[in-house]
Amino acid sequence: MVRVGDIYVVVIMTLLAVDCFPVDEFDAHSVPLVNGAKSGVRMPIVGIGTGGYGPPGETWDDSVAEKAVTEFLSIGGRRIDTALSYFDQRGIARAVKASKLPRESIFITSKVGGRRGPPGYNGTLQQMDDILEQFGSPYVDLLLIHWPGPIKSNDPECNKGNTASEKARSCRQATWRAMETILQSGKAKAIGVSNFAQNHLQDIIDMNSTLPAVNQVEFQLYWHEFSLVHFCQQRNITFNGYSPLGAADWAPIIHNWPGHNTSMQQPVVQQIAKAHNKSPAQIILRWQWEFGIVVNPRTKSSEHMKENLDIFDFTLSDVEFQQMTVISPPKNPKVTPDPHKYP
Repeated sequence: MVRVGDIYVVVIMTLLAVDCFPVDEFDAHSVPLVNGAKSGVRMPIVGIGTGGYGPPGETWDDSVAEKAVTEFLSIGGRRIDTALSYFDQRGIARAVKASKLPRESIFITSKVGGRRGPPGYNGTLQQMDDILEQFGSPYVDLLLIHWPGPIKSNDPECNKGNTASEKARSCRQATWRAMETILQSGKAKAIGVSNFAQNHLQDIIDMNSTLPAVNQVEFQLYWHEFSLVHFCQQRNITFNGYSPLGAADWAPIIHNWPGHNTSMQQPVVQQIAKAHNKSPAQIILRWQWEFGIVVNPRTKSSEHMKENLDIFDFTLSDVEFQQMTVISPPKNPKVTPDPHKYP
């Protein structure tokens, strides 16, 4: 893999100079989206994840998300990542309204499909309307297909073919046609996918139509698919890493990592953090950004939110970068289900 980081912004802005707006505080730490995106759409590099999960016995509900997003917006955060299946969009909408910030200054990502997989053509259009109703907004900035499988939609297009692979391909393509319709309607300023492996992306590429603007995939110190990052970046698909800190509040316990230690407790990470006078979380997020990956760390802590946004005033040395890249993962390193199991 080639390190990109801030160079990524410079190169893409040069290529798309005709579409770029004057750089302000929002633009300085954001990247332009291409492919399935309206002209001029920019995505902040650091957002906040609001996934409906947490430590055993704790979940992110409507009120928890509202409080977290309110705090995030108050300290300068501008990108919010949610989904219809998180059941927290009404709370986020309240936080956005209470912030008094112009809607166009906030970047909201939502997703259709959830763990039931692609909803098919009509299901996607209906879920888009449900999302907008919950937000009380005429649009979202980015809409993603949440998962490439399983195929559980009753849409006729999701049952075409003789094999599971053929049916899955047909369903993903029908869902993507609906996403293109949504983009054209203006209900989403950009469209993309989430948890798509190369074979799932190939289904869309083979349509010879609009490519995704974004692929949002788990990427963290213990789980990083560099070949997928490269595949996406070769096609100008922005790679968006979720669980960038390895779901530190619950994954070490659930997956029984040694000592229940997080990736932030790795000695190499702590050593580099000390050298830069930064937190271990900042070191990991900076490492990811130097791959050109935008991130969605999830936190309820104001202090952690401030740290997450403050990763642009230092650079890792070549040695530090390599040390981070070759850290050995524990057994069961992946936080979320593996999408490769879906044909």
